[in-house]
Amino acid sequence: MTLNPLILHQGCSLTLKRTTPDDADFLFEKMYSCYEFMRLFRLNDTAKTVEEVREKLITRSRLTPAESGYLECLMIHKHHGIIGIIAAADYSALHKRAELLIGIFEEKYRSIFYGIESCILMGDLIFNAYHLHRFYAYSYGYNHPAHTVLTKTGFQLEGIMKEHLYDPVSQQYVDLHIYGMNETQMRQNPRISRLSKRLVGRDITQPLTAPLPPPDESKIPGLGRISPSENQPYFAKSGTLKRISS
Repeated sequence: MTLNPLILHQGCSLTLKRTTPDDADFLFEKMYSCYEFMRLFRLNDTAKTVEEVREKLITRSRLTPAESGYLECLMIHKHHGIIGIIAAADYSALHKRAELLIGIFEEKYRSIFYGIESCILMGDLIFNAYHLHRFYAYSYGYNHPAHTVLTKTGFQLEGIMKEHLYDPVSQQYVDLHIYGMNETQMRQNPRISRLSKRLVGRDITQPLTAPLPPPDESKIPGLGRISPSENQPYFAKSGTLKRISS
């Protein structure tokens, strides 16, 4: 069986698969219609209907991540199925940077270990497969588990913007923390080295010397529902980065 090109990376327990228009109903239910989740993931990003979500996904599906500046993946656990979403947003080819977004849908799966594994996987893609220079993330002041995950995966707190956003539901202003990491910091981080050996199977602080191995299909529940895509799952427009497939 030929692996689907939408599957970008895989670790010990998680697989990252790009979202498609077929995921609209699921994402509306688990994400956009759930204030408790969105107040942790992206407070003011709203969609009132499934069709709004589908249109967003259709628009993205017509573009490469380099063109849209956005790469979004479902986090698929080998036993629990889809547990969350992770994205690289605000991509800049000039500055070679992108913003990390990560969220786990249900509280029972919000173990920091899943957050750490998904961040390590996306960091591997960002720095080693896509050759970006900087990865950064914003986190709301009240989202303490996110602060822990970001710190443990090599991000450094660079500043706090006091009462930077307004939450119309709680009618309160919210602090925004910014975390960042550049390639040099990643490659010199012994914790990332240790974690990646355990969670990815190799030391991601070292540059790739061979293509990423194809994922283990037995770790991907419901593989048959994943549909193909014509667009390349990478940021770079040049032909130097190959899509991750068998």
